[in-house]
Amino acid sequence: MEAWRAMNKKVLIVEDDREVRDSLTSLLEMEGYSAAVADHGRDALDYLRSQKDLPCLILLDLMMPVMDGFTFRAEQKADAALGGIPVVVMSAAGNIHEKLPGLEAKAYLKKPMDFSDVVNAVERYCNA
Repeated sequence: MEAWRAMNKKVLIVEDDREVRDSLTSLLEMEGYSAAVADHGRDALDYLRSQKDLPCLILLDLMMPVMDGFTFRAEQKADAALGGIPVVVMSAAGNIHEKLPGLEAKAYLKKPMDFSDVVNAVERYCNA
């Protein structure tokens, strides 16, 4: 993908592991996207509600302190201003496919993630 196509496309990374957040941020920036980060679901909701320009995609971890991904997703879907932002779930959980229908996520990325899968998901939902 040419970086100019992704300019002004922001992705919100909701992940409590700093190393994973930093790696995803670097990857997205190399691909021409900007990244915002949140340590947990509550931070993510606060961030989203304070923004004029919403991200094109949310990369969401499920297991986090303070507010997990399941609770974040329920609150996001209930908020008319935020509910339409597509979500890609990132998790190491083995049984996540059983929970995906309730999450209404666009895709699921199993940790550890292949970076090409991350880029493909971001391109799919941010350049639609």
